[in-house]
Amino acid sequence: MTADKIKSRIEELCTNVSFILDGKNCGIDPISRFHYDMWYGENAYVASSIDDVMNVKMFNGKSLTEVADKIEITEW
Repeated sequence: MTADKIKSRIEELCTNVSFILDGKNCGIDPISRFHYDMWYGENAYVASSIDDVMNVKMFNGKSLTEVADKIEITEW
């Protein structure tokens, strides 16, 4: 999956995007254009923009942009 496709889907604000990375459950729940709940295993973060979602280094020290092609999507 490409980072651009994932970003586009999240921006639709229709449902959460869940995936597995490094054996951990992860995801992004777009509550609004200014509130995105994110998780990586036990770690959680609230992003305030889609750019923050794509660039915050919360997935084992990497951003969603960096790991997009390595994730296994479980809910789209």
